[in-house]
Amino acid sequence: MNDPRERETFSTESSVRSNDNQSASDRSNADRSCIDRFEGAYNRIDREMQHVLDEPRDGRRRGYSSCVRQIAAQRRHFGRHLDFLLEVGELRNALIHNRFGATEYIAVPTMTTVQTLESIDEELRKPVPLRALAAKDVVTINATDRIGAVLTLVQNKGFVRFPVRVDGRIAALLTASGVLRWIASHDLDACALPTPTHKSNSARSPQAGALDATNSNGSSERVICTIASVAVSEVLARDHRRDEFALLARDASADDALTLWSKNPRLEAVIITEHGRADETPIGIATATDLIRLLEAAKS
Repeated sequence: MNDPRERETFSTESSVRSNDNQSASDRSNADRSCIDRFEGAYNRIDREMQHVLDEPRDGRRRGYSSCVRQIAAQRRHFGRHLDFLLEVGELRNALIHNRFGATEYIAVPTMTTVQTLESIDEELRKPVPLRALAAKDVVTINATDRIGAVLTLVQNKGFVRFPVRVDGRIAALLTASGVLRWIASHDLDACALPTPTHKSNSARSPQAGALDATNSNGSSERVICTIASVAVSEVLARDHRRDEFALLARDASADDALTLWSKNPRLEAVIITEHGRADETPIGIATATDLIRLLEAAKS
């Protein structure tokens, strides 16, 4: 090896082999890091799903894929991860059961896959508190209250849903649409228009409600509606959504509310109290619109 060109070639080849070895080592370390993060996120998700589903039961542990499918069915917005998580399960099995020696793997997850899985892990273990989405200004009314006070709240505050107490417990939900239904159930022509002759209250039909009550204003003979003096209980009887509410505790998550809506899509609102009991004071109220905003934010 006296020829300088040979020494140069040898030196160059040695340098290339050294760089290749270094590159291979760097790649191996990067791959190992990705795999470790992948397996860590996978295991945390698996444990959390077992916890959420209260598994194992009777000593039997539910499989990962089964847990993913059930969580996706219970938490509608979590269902957007279904296909990805099922594929993750297959990749994890390949990594665990099909490795070549201690450091060679049949596949390596990409950094994007790892980061997505870690994001899902964070979402599952730290769900959005329902109170963060719910309106905190809740007005509770009593069944014996007058509807006039409710209409004032609708006009001044824009409220359209009111928890109704009966004997100190939240027993129903009065909605603005329920009030409109009650008004529409009466003879509107007889309520607001001038009439040619005075009709006494005794001439009202047996089916007439308080809205049909009339007063004589001297010679003007105009029917005066007494909406404001009607009890909430009478209006509530016409509200077809009065029973479409649920109670949840202060520490409930948005996922808990989504589970309720998935079971009953007609649900009008979820009322939040300290421990989710009907005899407690409401501290928040969430509607389907609030949950839709959450779903849209998750997709973006």
